[in-house]
Amino acid sequence: MQADMDIYGEEVIGRPGQALTPKELRVLVGLADGETPTAISQTVGIDKLVMRHFEASIKRKLGAKSHPHMIARGFTLGVLVPRALSLVLAFLCASEHMDDANRNSTRRTGRAAPESRLARTNVRSSAAGGSKGSNSRTFIAYAPAAAQIAKAA
Repeated sequence: MQADMDIYGEEVIGRPGQALTPKELRVLVGLADGETPTAISQTVGIDKLVMRHFEASIKRKLGAKSHPHMIARGFTLGVLVPRALSLVLAFLCASEHMDDANRNSTRRTGRAAPESRLARTNVRSSAAGGSKGSNSRTFIAYAPAAAQIAKAA
């Protein structure tokens, strides 16, 4: 008999698959959550010897060689799913559909480079001291690199 429903642990969700029975799936979820074998056997209602048989059966069905490998295989095969990932995926799905409603109507501008800049046209006369009354600066306009890229696209 294969598990029919998801089993929710503290940090892990167990999903039906790999021909695991509901009790085997509950044992796997408990181990992945970090529960002790004694606590798991009391929750499932089996003794410690049967618990070892369950663990061996889970390893065989998942193709694992050790306890850590068994848990890793559970995640790899999709039998175990982290609850945090489930919450993140649910949030992303919800925010994707509500994306337009969450945006502000006006766009805020960040600190951008100025549209124009003052530059010296004659560096020699300025460096040499030049005449104090002469205007050695000219207004040069340039487009920031980001604006040029936006125009090109």
